[in-house]
Formats: sequence, structure tokens, C-alpha cells
Amino acid sequence: MEHPVQEWQDYVHKKWLQLPSDVKIQFSASSDLAKSFMMCWSQLQQEEEEVLEKLCSDLSVKKEPHAVLFYKLEGNKRFGRKQYTAAAVLYSKAISHASPDNEEMAICFANRSAVLFHLAHYSECLEDIERAKEHGLPDRLKCKILKRQTECFQRLKESTNPSASSSKTESARPVENSTAYNTDVLIDKLELLKLNSNSQLSNASSSLCLQNSALKGRYLQASKDIGQGDILMWEDAFVSVIIPERTTRSDKYQWDTSITSCDLYCHHCLSRVIAPLSCQYCSFAKYCSHECMSKAWKSYHNVECSLGEVLLTLGVFCQTALRVVLVAGIEQVSQHVSQIRSAEPQVIAPSHTIEGKAGGKYCSNYEAIVNLLPHVKHHKDEFKFLCGLTAAALCKKLCMNKMGEAIGELSLSEKPNIQEEPMQKCSSKMMVVGPTLFRHMLQLHCNAQAVTVLQQEHDVTDYSPVESQKSSRLATAVFPVLSLLNHSCNPNTSISFQGRFVTVRASRPIQKGEEVAHCYGPHKSRLPIEERQKLLMAQYFFTCQCEACTEELGSTDKLTDFCCPKCQSPLKGEAELHCLTVTCLQRSRRDQLLLRLQCLEHTVDIAREQLQRNHIEKSIIMLKSCLSEGEKFLSPNHILLGEISDQLAQAEASKGTVFHGNVRSETVCTAKCY
Repeated sequence: MEHPVQEWQDYVHKKWLQLPSDVKIQFSASSDLAKSFMMCWSQLQQEEEEVLEKLCSDLSVKKEPHAVLFYKLEGNKRFGRKQYTAAAVLYSKAISHASPDNEEMAICFANRSAVLFHLAHYSECLEDIERAKEHGLPDRLKCKILKRQTECFQRLKESTNPSASSSKTESARPVENSTAYNTDVLIDKLELLKLNSNSQLSNASSSLCLQNSALKGRYLQASKDIGQGDILMWEDAFVSVIIPERTTRSDKYQWDTSITSCDLYCHHCLSRVIAPLSCQYCSFAKYCSHECMSKAWKSYHNVECSLGEVLLTLGVFCQTALRVVLVAGIEQVSQHVSQIRSAEPQVIAPSHTIEGKAGGKYCSNYEAIVNLLPHVKHHKDEFKFLCGLTAAALCKKLCMNKMGEAIGELSLSEKPNIQEEPMQKCSSKMMVVGPTLFRHMLQLHCNAQAVTVLQQEHDVTDYSPVESQKSSRLATAVFPVLSLLNHSCNPNTSISFQGRFVTVRASRPIQKGEEVAHCYGPHKSRLPIEERQKLLMAQYFFTCQCEACTEELGSTDKLTDFCCPKCQSPLKGEAELHCLTVTCLQRSRRDQLLLRLQCLEHTVDIAREQLQRNHIEKSIIMLKSCLSEGEKFLSPNHILLGEISDQLAQAEASKGTVFHGNVRSETVCTAKCY
């Protein structure tokens, strides 16, 4: 989902194949990103515009009045089944399509207040009651709403009264849990106040120092001994973009009722929200408060709003690149034109730190983002062409929509004639914005951070609680200071999130002089060294030389070992293998185990194909079965087990999260996008 929809990728692939050889050679040889971008811009023809329009039509974010009744009725069904969280989301979907000061919107707010009451979210219930009144609640419903409002005040009073009955206290427990959670957050924030004494890094512990070498580039090192659990860094994302589920409607009267992270988290601060506020102009953006809605509108959504379906089509990386430009502003972007145009990395002396907002410290600012490597020489030419043409398509939409005022005179008096002097009819600002988007899209391939949310939930359908845990990637974010951490397959840090804030802690004691690193994804406990090295080279263009990889080099023979099918202990031998456990002494033939391995590999290939065809549930079932089978006769370090686990993780992440009941707890983790 970071990249454009598959249909656009396929179209650009065909266009790349049809380009004349001399154009490809010129594009490949260019070290000036502005010239490369203009070459992509020149390839935009009427056909590309029509293809993009067709793809965008399937991902509309416009408000559709007919959807209001549809989602309201679907919400009523879930409410009748006591699927309250699902009902709340569906009422929110109805609200997102409704017009202000409309009776239907008022009724939807009233219905959602009923759900919130049953979920014991009494404060939110009261807010929705007020919204229902503001938007013209019919007189026939005012008595019912007034009764609910009175009951809410009573429940809130009981939740703070120690003498309240046990049953009523139980019903108010979500409020108490919320208070406890907020207390934990405050304790963490008090500890974070200590992160102000580092002379090199903003919001970093004084136990860290910024180093630079020809081999590693910039990296972080422990300047003194660090204890396990110590907070090392705390950073607010420069930008974050929530990852949407890509669903298309089979016809214009059918709307999507699935519940995704986009329905359950604020699109600005990434906090959990049960009763979101919708954008006044589109049906997609949702926020936890008027404050977040206002911040988003002033920073970026005033431009992105009318481009909703375009951004969904062109992918999260494209939207993230645009949001970086919008948040930074055209003045800041213009100050770095020479760096933006250059495909070569800036040479930084070991003693040099890039100036930020606070007296020479390395900060989470736009200058730090510009200096992240775009890896132009490492990316494949076709991928660069995809990014360039995608950036050009977005720029053209910006021109045509006359939305340039927010980023500095980007608007046009007329649509550009791309076949004749394509850039001259655009504002001079576009000459800056286009290459900037191109550069940032290339940077994001290696520097984007995936925010992943793990949730425990239960379904109260038919009064039979069924607990499960699912994971999904919530957002793509950019953390310039966090990007200083190099990769290790056996990291000494752990990362967690509170909304769009990342906290880095020491996962074990770290000695003075030791490099501080985290894992970009491939971990020694999950993947063998060959697979880790392959993934890191493909995604990040380096050969990992961390301690874990160094220790494993030369011992790859153990990766193909079998284990005893009876007791899972190691096997030893040539044609005939015997168990090393004295009490077992099980014997197995190597050829039989090899045949069993071949069958398992074939099944894994089928499961991988199912995943590629978007048959996610089938893929997950098959992969879980394969993992169970493999663990019966393969060594824990066998490369196939690592592949199965990796495919299963990708399948689970692709599936997203569907909620049917009350969320019980939430843990947030992170991984680099790969």
C-alpha cells in the first residue's frame, strides 16, 4: 500500500518497456533529480491522465448522501446484535457522508450516543448528544436523548463515588482504566523531561552521542553505561500518514462495511478514537478532536482533501512525500534546492552535525529529512521511473486543481499543455516541488517507519466471547532522529509508540562505547543469516556486519539440519540419521525427510501464490499448517521455517484488523517498512 495501486504500477511498467533506448540511457545516467523529474513529466500524455482518472474513480472519497442511510441501517443491525464497536464505526461512516445541520446527521449522532452509552464511554456519549442537538435533532427523539443524557451524568457521578454499588462501578470500569492509562502516560512524560541535556541531539538522553565514520556513516553510540529499560530517545514524527485499506465498490450503490484502522484511529495524532469527527468536505479523514482536525487542515489537509482519491491511488509514499513538503512549507523547501536536485549524498565531516532548530542540535526538522540518503544509484531504473512519473502525475493534479496557494503559488490559470513546453505553463514553484516529491519518495523506500498496532479483542456476538489477537500496520511515519539508528539483527533497543510519538528504550544493558542500534525487520531469532542479508540488501542496499551476522558466518551448514520427528532434538548422521537424545534414539532416513521437505516447500509455494492473489485467509491457514508441519522435523534454525514465519507475518499484516467488540488492551510496536 506504500506504492501505487497495482494497475498504475502495471501501466508504468509497460510504458517503461516502450521507452526508446536513448531515453532510458539518459534517464539512468542523470545525477540531477530535477532533470530526471522533468523527463518523467514529459512522458505524461492524455492517455496517462485518462488511466489515472479511471483508477481514481474506484477510490472516491466524496460525500455521498445515499451512503448515509445505508451505513445507518447497517449500524442499526450491529446494534441489535450487541456488536457495539462495529455499530459505532458504521454510524461514524454514515456521519462522514452526511451534510451538516441535517436531520440524518443528527439522528446518526444520536444513534452513536446510544452505542457509546452501552460501551460506558459516557463523556463521549454526552458530546454526541450535544452534536445531535446542534444538527437539528427531531422533536420526537428529544425525550429519549434527554433521558440518556441524565443517565450519563449519573453514571459519571457514580464512577467517582467510592460508595457506588459494585455493579455500577463495574459498568464504569472503562473510565477508570482510561484514567490509569493516562497516569502511566504522565509518568513516562515525567521521565522524558530528562531528555534535554544532550548537546548533539534533541529529545535524546545524554548517554547517547552522534558519531560518523566512512564505513557506518552517522550512527549513535553509548557515551556511558546504559541500564536496561532506560529511555534513550523520544521523538514526534515529522509527518505520519495512516495506511488505508484498498477496497473498491462493485457498483455505485454498494459501500464497504469492513472496519479498519482508518475508522478507529485519528488520522492526525494516531490515537485510538471511538467517536471520530469527520472532515467537513471529504468522507475519508477522521479525527479525535477539533484540535487535531484544525491542525491537520492548516498543515496539509487543506491541499490533500480535494486530492483524496488521487493520493489513495498513488500510494502512501506519494502522500507522505507531499505531506513532508506541505508541513515544511515552500520557503524551507526552496532553501535546499541544490541538495534536493543532487543524487549524490552530502559529505559530512565527523565533527559536523546538521543544524536544526535548537542551536546546532540534530533535530526532527526538514533539514534532517533532506539529508537522508535517496540512494539514487542503488534503486533500479524502472523503480525510479515509477516514482518520478507518480510524482509528476501528482504535480499535474496540484496544478489542475488550483490548490497551489497553500504551498506557494502552485496554481495555474489553465490546464497545462504537457505536449508543449510542459513546465513553462506551471509556476516556478513547481520546479521545486516536483523534484522534491521525487527525492522524498526515493528516500522513503529506506527511511519510512511502519507503525504497527497489536490489539486484543473479543466478539460478544451471541453472548459467546471469542478472544483473538490481530496485528496491522497503522501508519507510515518519518522520524529523522530515529533514522540515525543503524540496523542490528540482534538489537539492544526496543521501540514503542504513543500516538505519533516514538520512544526508544534500552532492551538490555549497553556498555560505554557500544553502538546503539535497532532492528529494521529481519531479526536473528526469526530469520537465518542468508535471508536477513538478502532482505537488507534488497531494501536498504547494505551488507549487514552486525555482531549476530559475524558470529553466524561460516556456520550456515546447520541451517539445513533436520530434527527428530518424535522429540524435536537434533539428528546426526548421513543416509541414516539418529536422534542425539539418549532416551529417544529415534532413527530416520535422510531421503524420506528430504521428500517430506520437498512436499512442504511445494505447499509453501502454493500459500505464497494465494497471498499474491489476495486470498489472504487461505494463505494464512496454509502457512500456519506449514509452520506446524515444519516444526515437527526441521531444525528451529532451518531457513524454510524463517520463510514461512515471514510470509505469515506479511499475510497477517495485509489482512488488517476487523473489530466486532470492545477492545480490551492495546500494544504498539514498530518495524521498518519492507
